[in-house]
Amino acid sequence: MSPIEQVLAAAKTIAMNGHTPTMALVKGKLGGKVPMPLLIQGLQQFKAIPKEQWQTLPDLGDALESNKPAANTDTQLIEQKLLTQMQQMKTEFESKISLLEKRITQLENKA
Repeated sequence: MSPIEQVLAAAKTIAMNGHTPTMALVKGKLGGKVPMPLLIQGLQQFKAIPKEQWQTLPDLGDALESNKPAANTDTQLIEQKLLTQMQQMKTEFESKISLLEKRITQLENKA
């Protein structure tokens, strides 16, 4: 999907939610990925479209999904390894916290 279509889709989403599409709102919806001249051009095009024809515009979800790169198997493997490592670290951390709490209790009882 072209950047102009992304701007049109974002403006449609904003307008369908009852707000007037502005540069700031559209830019915020798109995460600042579209250059300013294209934002201006797309917003001008949207304002020229009658409300009855908004249905013909793509939805924002479709616009953003079509621009996502396909998930890479290597990336998925790395993500899985990282998640596993994080879980192991969390378990180890919780275990050490438990040991420290026991030690603190022992020291408090001695005092």
